Amino acid sequence: MSSLLTNTSAMTALTTLKSIAGQLDQTSSRISTGLKVNDASDNAAYWSIATTIRADNGSLGAVKDALGLGAASVDTAFNGMNRSIELMKDIQAKLTAAMSPNVDRAKIQTEIDAKLKELKQTSDASVVSGENWLSTDSSAGNYVSDRKVVASFTRIDGNITVDTVTISVNDTKLYDKTTTAASGTATNADISAAKAAYTTAEADWDAAQSTWDRSAKDAAAKTALDTAQTTFNTAKQTYATAIDTANKTAQAKIDGEGGILNKEWGVLGKDEDGAYKAYEVSIDKIDISNIQNQDLSKLRAYVAAVDKALGAMTDAATTLGANKSQIASQTTFVESLIKANERSIGTLVDADMEEESTRLKALQVQQQLGVQALSIANGSTQSILSLFQG
Repeated sequence: MSSLLTNTSAMTALTTLKSIAGQLDQTSSRISTGLKVNDASDNAAYWSIATTIRADNGSLGAVKDALGLGAASVDTAFNGMNRSIELMKDIQAKLTAAMSPNVDRAKIQTEIDAKLKELKQTSDASVVSGENWLSTDSSAGNYVSDRKVVASFTRIDGNITVDTVTISVNDTKLYDKTTTAASGTATNADISAAKAAYTTAEADWDAAQSTWDRSAKDAAAKTALDTAQTTFNTAKQTYATAIDTANKTAQAKIDGEGGILNKEWGVLGKDEDGAYKAYEVSIDKIDISNIQNQDLSKLRAYVAAVDKALGAMTDAATTLGANKSQIASQTTFVESLIKANERSIGTLVDADMEEESTRLKALQVQQQLGVQALSIANGSTQSILSLFQG
């Protein structure tokens, strides 16, 4: 049946043509944007997931930037520490050379002063973004001993966690403005008196033993020998106790507050008679210019202090090196996470350009056919007109 009011064939052709036009618009949009899910209306679930991953990637990008800044700070401190260690080795060598009795210690002190100045300059110059981990001021209002570098960002069941790498500046600082340097004077642990008493008692015992050997072994000689023996044993024990006390007094200062190079170090120095003295010294106040050959205990104390400071600096360099490796490894990991997230986003929302190109050509052909079908359907009404011609 044909009708002038209702053209079913034309309506069907028009509906099909509109559907093709809609698909053609969608395919064109995918080709122009490169996305099969451009907004929530395209696929709400995929769009939501992709948006969340993009946000996480933005946070991971910030973590990567923070790691880069942290790496710069650690690398600067690490290089400054390594340079400082080399300078300290030079100072240690010069102090060892100063042990020789025929050297000009005043000239060696001039060389040491130059090295000490370079040490301070190296520490002060180890700055990145206004932060210095080698030369500090712990009395400053904004001073924080633990420096934190953002290292990771994770989202689990909607809960966000941000972790950090912590570096303690108290373990790496070479100078602290609040530290009062030690003058290098001997403390009350000077045990030369105990040494002298021990030496005298030993000589008296030797004399009593000699007398006993030459005597008729009478009671008086035996009493004198026993008395000398007792005195010698007492003096020997007193001397040993004094040495132990001196060691403990010196060791108590090893972990003094402040920077490695300007804090007090408790060390022992032995004089030419073998007697020990406890000294409180600071590396940046080393002064050997007036040390005489008659008593090199202070010079030996400086050598011991430099050795201890070198050990502390080596430990600090080891810590910084470990932090440097950790940050580098974490940076690589964060970069891999960002790339993995980008791949996940692509899987969800990226358009397959080869497929869309093929689809576009097919839809264009279908559109042309739809237009022709609609034209044919509309033309069918012309046959009704012929019935009224005559």
